[in-house]
Amino acid sequence: MSRNILICDFDETITVKDTIALLARLAYRVNPKLKPEWSHFEATYMNGYNELQHTYLMDRCLPLLSNIYMNHTKITDGNFQDLFQCEIKYQKLCRNIELNSMKEMEKYNVFKGITTQDVIDYVDTLDELVIRQGFLNCLKVLDIQLGQLYILSINWSREFIRNVISSSYVRSSNIYCNALLHDTTRCRYSGLFSKQLLTGSDKIHTLQEICQCTGEDKTIWYIGDSETDLLSILYPEINGILLLDPEENEKKFNKITKEILGIESETLSKFYIKDTRYAKFIEKENDMASYLVKTWTDVTTLIQSHN
Repeated sequence: MSRNILICDFDETITVKDTIALLARLAYRVNPKLKPEWSHFEATYMNGYNELQHTYLMDRCLPLLSNIYMNHTKITDGNFQDLFQCEIKYQKLCRNIELNSMKEMEKYNVFKGITTQDVIDYVDTLDELVIRQGFLNCLKVLDIQLGQLYILSINWSREFIRNVISSSYVRSSNIYCNALLHDTTRCRYSGLFSKQLLTGSDKIHTLQEICQCTGEDKTIWYIGDSETDLLSILYPEINGILLLDPEENEKKFNKITKEILGIESETLSKFYIKDTRYAKFIEKENDMASYLVKTWTDVTTLIQSHN
């Protein structure tokens, strides 16, 4: 029996909600006199987004799956780059939006001086539900060992991610993110970011590297929930899962499945039925596929059905 390798997005895939604001709160907890307020950096991001994104959208080819459905083809290693070259280009351009925000935070040393222990202590204080229901049980039921879980995230702190999930389930070396870098002490943030993982095009590059280093006799699953996950979900060498429940966030579900992907209406109609817990929406070579899945409990059931 082949091993299951799980490669997961973090925010809103493993977590109940986006945790960037939670992580930002840590900076002001450690340094109460820190200026400017976090709202300044949120405004910086949105200003850059509004200024640049409409230009980038002009060359984006949506919906992403229209040619595949029209030609009744599968996604393969041979056609992936051609099928999604416009989306890869769009995601690369969106790096500029993220870089603009990173540079502003670096300018004001928002995270400078925060220690690894500060992060650990902070995670311990979080009283709200952070992890999505069913995630940890999925790891247990599928017997996902320490080296079989990878995190691929545009979040900023490897230490934050690892301690939210628990070091019992994921190795630090298996967490790939837009990491806050350490200073020469190796236990304190310098305030600078790695800038390695900012968009979906960065994710697909890292995903390819992970696929090459996980050995033989394995089945790789990528699980994500947002636009930056789509190229990875569609990547031909893995089974992809778009983890979205239309009953929980219909607006987000419709934008991604209809406007961006263009999933066939028959598939979506079936998935809207409450008793339908997962649905295949695209086929790939070597019996791989991409699926719509509603919850982590359903992720577990789907993967078990493949074992």
